[in-house]
Amino acid sequence: MWRIEMLWRGRGGKSEMDRFKDIGEFDFIDRIAAHAQRNRVLCGIGDDCAVMAAGQARVRLVTVDAMVEGVHFVPQAPPEGVGYKLLAASLSDVAAMGGKPTDAVVAVSASGDCDVGYVERIYNGLFACADRFDVAVVGGDTTRTSGALVLSLTLTGEMARDQVCYRSGAQVGDAVYVSGTLGDAAGGLGLVLGDVDLPGEVRTALLQRHYRPEPRLDLGQVLAETGAVTAMIDVSDGVASDLSHVCRQSGVSAVIRAATIPMSLAFKKFCEVSGEEKLDLALTGGEDFELLFSVSHTQVDKVEALAEQYSICRIGEVVAGDGRVMIEDEDGKRVLLEQLGYDHFGS
Repeated sequence: MWRIEMLWRGRGGKSEMDRFKDIGEFDFIDRIAAHAQRNRVLCGIGDDCAVMAAGQARVRLVTVDAMVEGVHFVPQAPPEGVGYKLLAASLSDVAAMGGKPTDAVVAVSASGDCDVGYVERIYNGLFACADRFDVAVVGGDTTRTSGALVLSLTLTGEMARDQVCYRSGAQVGDAVYVSGTLGDAAGGLGLVLGDVDLPGEVRTALLQRHYRPEPRLDLGQVLAETGAVTAMIDVSDGVASDLSHVCRQSGVSAVIRAATIPMSLAFKKFCEVSGEEKLDLALTGGEDFELLFSVSHTQVDKVEALAEQYSICRIGEVVAGDGRVMIEDEDGKRVLLEQLGYDHFGS
């Protein structure tokens, strides 16, 4: 765990403080990622999971996620949904590597006045998710804080060394795919934060996607086994942001087609009633925890064959470039897609 007091940079004999709200989440990650890795670390900071050698043919995966009351969930949120989502987010990281989850540890920081029953209900949701996906919750830590409730979960996984799907392998000519539908979780968040009048079944569907996301573990493992995937990431910050991560780390750009972005009927209804622009929200809302991946143009047939069993959609192609993502309308006009996905320190 990184404990950051402050970052100082000397300029002209003076010490000036860089603030997180100025540099942003991803600039900070780039700074600490420059630290040298141990030989056993095959992939450190910068992917969905760290990857460590576990013998000649296997690897161990490690990922961590945190949720803070008032930042990631409101105090009125159903605690079972908070706990379920805490684990599901990390499961999605393992899915993005193509791995199988194994064990988890959980840390809780709570004030002395925090309702114990509420935290127990958070654990009930977490255990429900763990039971469903065969994860053992093997330990953790509890500490006291004077502020908001803070939850942190570290998850391990495993897989074959030669099947790991990194973010950095996309190549010019690859097809770009996404699983499921986009924007539903953002619609659910909109319902939590706002007063949008929707039919009960629509509200239920969107809130389910917000509080109980579906990590695509089976699909991730199947994709890894095909050998056709050149890069993969989970959609946590939004396609606009997450695809740009893949492009930058692969040294390419990408074009996605507006008409192909998959959206549910419930999400479209939410946008109709709320006035949200559905394409923008689908691409930038985040927390859908779907899989976004590139496929070698010579092996597209292997992935298309999976469409009978899994919900996947081809949304674009990888092109030559410097890490940018463009969106193409029905007339073939391309514009640069702003990277408006979630940044913890963005304004």
